Amino acid sequence: MNRNFKFMIVAAGIGCALSSFTSEANYTDYVPYNGWEATGVLTYGNNFNKSITNKELLKITRKVGSILSYENNIRQKIKAEIQEAISGEASLASYDFQILGDLEVKLIGLSDGTIEARVGNISISAYAKIKKSWYAKGKIRVSSNKLTLIGKYNPYSGKLSGLRANSGFKMNVDVDVDSILDLLIPLFNSQFTNKLEDSLKVGFENSIISALNSRLDGYEDVLLGLDRYLPKNQYIYRGEDYAIKVENAFKDLISNESLTVKLTSRQKSLKFNKDTPNITINRVDINVSNNLFLNIYDDPIIETEFRPECNGNDCTVEP
Repeated sequence: MNRNFKFMIVAAGIGCALSSFTSEANYTDYVPYNGWEATGVLTYGNNFNKSITNKELLKITRKVGSILSYENNIRQKIKAEIQEAISGEASLASYDFQILGDLEVKLIGLSDGTIEARVGNISISAYAKIKKSWYAKGKIRVSSNKLTLIGKYNPYSGKLSGLRANSGFKMNVDVDVDSILDLLIPLFNSQFTNKLEDSLKVGFENSIISALNSRLDGYEDVLLGLDRYLPKNQYIYRGEDYAIKVENAFKDLISNESLTVKLTSRQKSLKFNKDTPNITINRVDINVSNNLFLNIYDDPIIETEFRPECNGNDCTVEP
């Protein structure tokens, strides 16, 4: 085959690829200003299932997002505890933190007519690097078993009170210091690490409980405002409004009945949008005595727009 002809074929292939890439890069995904909606799916046993999408349900998912900000509160509190514990001894080189598990609020009707609240079902994991200088560096690992705060729920005010950590809750703090000072001062590392571990354990549990309490307090009427935000006359089955049945379950739990609310937040990616590559999807799942279920989640409208003026450069549409 002629050498020049081969070159023309290769060049044409590269040109097509570049053209395809450029045209693809001219598109951007985004959520328009009025594009945020939420969907609520109600299921009753094996007999009734209905899905409704409207903007009123966003008031519930937005409260989910507000409550879940407790995670950032705990992240900052644990970081502050570490910084205070090492103050004057070392500095914080890096810090990583995560909550393991989804936050649950479980309400249980008791025989005395009160409602017990169990909040949590989560565990904690944190990792920090500390340093003094070139001759002294260390690692701090923080972990816990499952944490559940147990207290009371007022069905009329929607407030939780008297929350205390479950008796089996335990924080584990492991400090590992690598220092040549152990050669000069025998047992320096063990004395320093034991002191640091004891100091951190004292503050962590109170920090976590106060962070959770601060996010769960102050919700009037019923948890998440379900008495106001669930759409009426939409979930009708055999003449009964099952949205009202969910609301009433928050107020009228009798002995051996329970209601569990699970709160989650996940990231959803948007294509070709470098300014806003992800959006947050909040969700609440409600289980009433394993018989009545309500799942509410953000359901935004994602649109794609062609922007020829971008020409492959960063170019996005503001949501």
